[in-house]
Amino acid sequence: MGVIERQASIRASDAAVFTYLSDVNNHAQWAAHQLEVTAKSTGPVEVGSAFETVGHQFGDQPGTVTITELVPNSKIVYESDGKVGQFRHGFAIKDNGDGTSLVTKTMEPLEVKSIPLKVLGPLVRGFIAPKGLDGDLQRIKEKLETS
Repeated sequence: MGVIERQASIRASDAAVFTYLSDVNNHAQWAAHQLEVTAKSTGPVEVGSAFETVGHQFGDQPGTVTITELVPNSKIVYESDGKVGQFRHGFAIKDNGDGTSLVTKTMEPLEVKSIPLKVLGPLVRGFIAPKGLDGDLQRIKEKLETS
């Protein structure tokens, strides 16, 4: 399917955006569907930190999210693995120098396990996933700009 990428400008510093997004527990606040997140380890979030998740989209979707790259105030990458497949998600954060940050969200399928998702791949890539990423960014924007 390839990498899907969307962007949004957010009225918040790169540090504020990074702090909010690198706390994977906050994912439940901006996910399009009901989501439960539980840290598998204690301590600060770092490369290798893992979280158990249960999404409630088309039934219970248990999975694991693992942080694979973390660059303070500029980049967060994590991989999710569950019944539907394995996906790499990323956030690139760029300080615009005027109190705003340009946030780029990416999603890349690594292994699609779901037959319906395989069949609907072109529709997902062309419409559903970009719309979903736009929604994620809008909810993140709303949360950060009203905090």
